[in-house]
Amino acid sequence: MKLENPFPEYGYFGAEYFCDREQETKTLTEALRNGSNVMLMAPRRIGKTGLIHHTFERMKAEDKHVQCFYVDIFPTKSFSQMVKFVANAVMGRLDTPSQSVRRKLSSFVAALRPTMSPDPISGLPTFSFNVVPENARETLEQVFQYMKESGQQCYLALDEFQQVSTYSEIGADSFIRSIIQFVPNVHLIFSGSQQHLLADMFMSPKHPFFNSSQIMTIGEIDADKYREFANGFFRKQGREMPEEVFTLLYNMVDGQTWYVQKILNRLYRSPKEELSQEAVNRTVGIILAEQEINYQSNYNLLTENQALLLSAIAREGVVSAPTSLDFILRYRLPAPSSVKLALKSLQDKEFVFQTQKGEYIVYDRFFGMWLKRL
Repeated sequence: MKLENPFPEYGYFGAEYFCDREQETKTLTEALRNGSNVMLMAPRRIGKTGLIHHTFERMKAEDKHVQCFYVDIFPTKSFSQMVKFVANAVMGRLDTPSQSVRRKLSSFVAALRPTMSPDPISGLPTFSFNVVPENARETLEQVFQYMKESGQQCYLALDEFQQVSTYSEIGADSFIRSIIQFVPNVHLIFSGSQQHLLADMFMSPKHPFFNSSQIMTIGEIDADKYREFANGFFRKQGREMPEEVFTLLYNMVDGQTWYVQKILNRLYRSPKEELSQEAVNRTVGIILAEQEINYQSNYNLLTENQALLLSAIAREGVVSAPTSLDFILRYRLPAPSSVKLALKSLQDKEFVFQTQKGEYIVYDRFFGMWLKRL
């Protein structure tokens, strides 16, 4: 698919518009092909979803017989909803034209209540499913049995997998773990952005997924590689971004992929404008102005202590000890116990993120810039 703007903010549009991640793609591919499940952990907007799609596209290009499924379970609020999402992604996709789809589905998933309708583009039959909550476990078993009996190599990515820990159903994670270990031709990617929840699920001996998957994390794309990637498109416009300009842009947002893409997307829209530091600053100012109402609304929802702490973290950039006396006095924050409570609330609401180094930053880089200006 040819894009008018080569810096998409959302979605995966093929290798041409995907920057680097060669080593990460190789690591993920090798793990899956060698029979390992993978727990892929990264902050939001760093590019883990794009990496999954890129890996799947490469695997399918190298072997047309593999089957890859991506399911984002972030919107799900219950185990039965998750099962419904998985069933709709998988069921019917492994049938050959010579098979009776209705017969195969009825033999595997009677509890799903499949509804068939023609695809408006291809005309081929497509299915949608409903899951009866009482039959959710049986249904998920049948979905995996369907993949097992297809005889094909299947790769299933469950994005934002930490949602499973929020379901009210007791033992949902234990049940999932119990069925996937008996399906040798199906390998999974459990990905997510809430690292403290995922770490607890996969690294704590008290949880069923302990030692069940290869642990993988991803960081920022190398700045030099990202600049060369961007200039490959800018040169077609007769422009090039100097190293010092890209460094400014990259450091502004700590190299976080989505934010870099958004700024590049805006700069690409003005093909006659010089790619200067002034242009980058002006573009970021426009983006912040567009989000003013949203940021002000979010800020107004915070308690006084939360607002004070969030603003202090934004102004500091990176905070290693938010309850330290030095930090509290510098920003006139309340007592350490109150700061600790405010910090936990900000983390739960995903306003603040704790890095692997144990440091705290404002999760939304643009929101952090807005807070500094406030």
